[in-house]
Amino acid sequence: MDLRFSGAEPNADERAAVDAVLGAPGSGWEGGEREIERDGRTATGGLAAHLRRDLLLPALHALQDRAGWVSPGGLQYVCRRLSVAPAEAWGVVTFYHLFATEPRAPVVAHVCDDLACRLAGAERICGQLAESFGPEGAPALGGRVTWIRSP
Repeated sequence: MDLRFSGAEPNADERAAVDAVLGAPGSGWEGGEREIERDGRTATGGLAAHLRRDLLLPALHALQDRAGWVSPGGLQYVCRRLSVAPAEAWGVVTFYHLFATEPRAPVVAHVCDDLACRLAGAERICGQLAESFGPEGAPALGGRVTWIRSP
């Protein structure tokens, strides 16, 4: 992910998911339809934009829940709506391992693999999942299910 916006565009489901959390965009500056008469003379930002940054995680969760992953277009839309730099939002998405940055099965079993979980039997669980569903990250049951290790 770059420090600037790319040409990626969100699909209708991604827009709807983000708009359900943030409300409809007020102007073209926030990802809405551009109206030169209104938007050409005003810009939003500053304190008002900064006060909405707490909505980044809820908006990303909405994308993940609706689409199953956070696409570049969906992420760009969230960034425009919240006036957050794409690199900063990408850092949040990649920090939290429950966010997917590539398409994957709708149902994902996350298996904790830190030291305490390993001592409690995580490796045994991973072995059972591998026997039942195949290797980690591979789609199973017609692409509907997968499993991955999560810290």
